[in-house]
Amino acid sequence: MNDLDLDARIRDAAPHLASVAGLAGHGARILREARARRVRRLRVWGASAAASVVLVGGSSVAMAGGGNETPWGWVADNVFSIERTEGSACFQGLLVKWNGLAEDDPIVVDAKAIVSGIDLESLDTTAKEAELTAEYADSRNVEGEPAPIVVSADQLKQDAVFQMVGDELWDRLDERGHEMWPGHEVSLSAQGTDCR
Repeated sequence: MNDLDLDARIRDAAPHLASVAGLAGHGARILREARARRVRRLRVWGASAAASVVLVGGSSVAMAGGGNETPWGWVADNVFSIERTEGSACFQGLLVKWNGLAEDDPIVVDAKAIVSGIDLESLDTTAKEAELTAEYADSRNVEGEPAPIVVSADQLKQDAVFQMVGDELWDRLDERGHEMWPGHEVSLSAQGTDCR
């Protein structure tokens, strides 16, 4: 028996595997995207070098994440910021999270598109702020005694924006016919700076 016979016998004895449907297309798509990223990287590098030359003298160039980077290092689906008089900013990052779903599941894709598509700066929060103010004033502790919640105007605005985005998200997912159940759900998460 020579090497060719041995190779043929090993190949014949090996289990036959069915190829996964669409795998070739998936591989081709990955290679196309990698080539496109390489070209984009060269363009970005060239643009960065040109911008650095122009901005020498203390300016900086910030790139990535479409402007939705948070101070905590993660990229939000949408961000909201209130400039304060003393120079700081009240910042809130909103993020769609999911449980039991893939990132490309239609409900996840729709939820992320809905949240990122809301213009947070132009939301009229007046009615929601009045509703929250009344709710906070009527708060009670675990013993049932009055315990009003006191927040700053900036914090109240942040709370109103978060609730309005949540309401919009659930309404629009409902309109699109999405259903959720435990283990197959999306949620809206927010993290913000302390805006007292």
